[in-house]
Amino acid sequence: MTMVRWMQSSVLTAMALATVVGFAQQPVVEHAQVTVRSAEHGLAAELEIAKHVGSPVWVGWSIPVQGGFSSGWDTDHPVMLEGESRYSDGDHKQSKRFDHSFILLRVAGGSVEKLRVEQPDRQLDAGGLQFVWLNGVAPEDSVRTLAAMAKKDSAKKLRDSLVFAVSIHETPVATEALAELASDSNELEVREKAAFWLANQRGAEGFKVIQRLAQKDEDAQFREKLTFDLTLVKDPASAALTELIRMAHQDSSPQVRKQAQFWMATKGGKQVAGDLREQAENDPNEQVRKQAVFALSQLQEPEASTQLIQVASTNKDPVVRKQAVFWLGQSHDPRALEYLTKLLQQP
Repeated sequence: MTMVRWMQSSVLTAMALATVVGFAQQPVVEHAQVTVRSAEHGLAAELEIAKHVGSPVWVGWSIPVQGGFSSGWDTDHPVMLEGESRYSDGDHKQSKRFDHSFILLRVAGGSVEKLRVEQPDRQLDAGGLQFVWLNGVAPEDSVRTLAAMAKKDSAKKLRDSLVFAVSIHETPVATEALAELASDSNELEVREKAAFWLANQRGAEGFKVIQRLAQKDEDAQFREKLTFDLTLVKDPASAALTELIRMAHQDSSPQVRKQAQFWMATKGGKQVAGDLREQAENDPNEQVRKQAVFALSQLQEPEASTQLIQVASTNKDPVVRKQAVFWLGQSHDPRALEYLTKLLQQP
């Protein structure tokens, strides 16, 4: 199929100052040369043709999204795909949520330059460029195409946008694609971004992937990042906390154990106090024992002071006891001041 036929097929409008088209699950677009096509040859093939058009072109399609997508803000004004928006933050209103969204790619110079995810009720302004809308893009095809692009040497901002776009698809293939992106066959930055969205967007199945990586991945720097990701898991949150506690006790890397301590205190609060106190007593690494004391200091009062006083009174390591005393000195709990006063009065 030639580029000319590709651009001429199903042309709805020629370029006009205020051209507007709109059908079910198709955006309203103004200031554009709009073409509507069927993606019967597959999304990758359509994008490859777009790369050879010779001038910048926006290519878009609709995807089903899980959990309801929202950009976080909304406005009655058009989305400016080219250039800066003419409207201020004061024009924004409360955002709505939708069961589908638009993926928009700017293709120019033989490559994809930019990705946008837009709400389906937003009017788009293409700035006079060609705009190709693809009907019939299968969610699985969309996921695999975007994931393949993310694995390439893309600019960081584009790559991060690609991984996010994969994560919001309402299809199990999205979880599989993110799991593959999080595997050790990819660069660390790609892996970290994929793991973040597995935890944040993919529910129980995403957690299973994160848990497996936390237990078996050999890269300590990556496992350290997973400790934060586990705090984002909402389904099942209790299992995520259990995994954090396991990492704090059992991970082979002291740095990972330290980070797990901090995040388990943030996520678990009072229920992990005993685990942190045990680590302050028994972890083989002094820095990890000291970090456990810091994690205890991050608990809400009065629990933080209760635990720190116990560590300062009973821990067998003088370095750890000194650390507990230091953090008690930062506390506003009257019991902390009372304990420190008695400590100073001892002969």
